[in-house]
Amino acid sequence: MRMLIGANDYKLILLDTNAIREIVTNTNMSGKGFLERFFACSSDAYAPCFTIYNVIELMPYQDIYEKFLEFFSTIPCLVVFTVKSIFQREVECYLEGKSFVIDGHIANAFTPLVLKDNYNCKKFFENMAKDTTLMENIQNEVKTFSSKATDWENRRNRTEKMLKAQHLPLNMINEKFYRTQEKDTIIKDLMNYGISVPLGVEILHLPASRMMEFSQFVRIYQTRKHIKPNDVMDIQISCIVPYVNAVITENFQADVYKKAKHFIPQLEELEIYTLKDIRQ
Repeated sequence: MRMLIGANDYKLILLDTNAIREIVTNTNMSGKGFLERFFACSSDAYAPCFTIYNVIELMPYQDIYEKFLEFFSTIPCLVVFTVKSIFQREVECYLEGKSFVIDGHIANAFTPLVLKDNYNCKKFFENMAKDTTLMENIQNEVKTFSSKATDWENRRNRTEKMLKAQHLPLNMINEKFYRTQEKDTIIKDLMNYGISVPLGVEILHLPASRMMEFSQFVRIYQTRKHIKPNDVMDIQISCIVPYVNAVITENFQADVYKKAKHFIPQLEELEIYTLKDIRQ
């Protein structure tokens, strides 16, 4: 998906927190590498995207946060709002027969060429920080990432115990098994967000939900890695990936996107990069 920001049309590239941190703290290497690779060609430039969760994660680190505000106030970019807002908009578009677009319902675009506060990255987040109710709501959601990580670890352990008790192989919970449960899992999780969909929903038209559910499945059942709160964040932000052109993320999540390409058609042309691709 491309997006018009100001007078120019851009591809969209999603950055995870590690990519943002790398770009703004190593400006002579990764920052320069990012700009030269994705922004130097004006006819085919990428506008970086990040989520509100990434911003909240960076805020406690004042030095890095200030560098983030300064760097991204100089180029066109985009902040994506909460997971619930994306799911709500996607379901609304599906039920109304409309195409999903990234607009003001789920994101805010920034450009240094417009003087209004909501177009300036630094001023936007300075103003957001003053909105105590909004900040509290977002911070409370981020705080749940720790309990979610624990819950997912417990789910993994319970499943393993159940399989062992029944003398079943642990690897039977594979991608083939996941696909048989995908629709029911998506409907259930949307209900957890307070979003109702008909039982006959065509999940082909809900790629945001599909991407996040698959990311969660792989993180729980396809690895023995300890699940951390920032893993939950990576899974949350993955929901917008079907609607961007490219992503820069860590190796594990990059592999998840590569696997998802095989059955989520909206990912077919997704460009997948890791930090080594921007380091000079």
